[in-house]
Amino acid sequence: MAQPPILTRWRAALTQAARQTLTARWGNTLAALEAARVEYRALYAAEIIDVRAVRKAAQRIHDLEQLRLVLAHELRVSG
Repeated sequence: MAQPPILTRWRAALTQAARQTLTARWGNTLAALEAARVEYRALYAAEIIDVRAVRKAAQRIHDLEQLRLVLAHELRVSG
């Protein structure tokens, strides 16, 4: 059974909006991941290492890498 044209247009618009949102989140995640890596390296290279801050930065990197993997999967699926 064919879908009404209005439904088809809405579905296409929704798909496009979702793809744009995923692409934007992908870019923001990559930028945040690079910033977290820079921060981690700076904390680790400091003369006096703040272990708590290093651990926090490492956790942030881990979280962002997980998000990057999820977004990569979603972008492949929706593409």
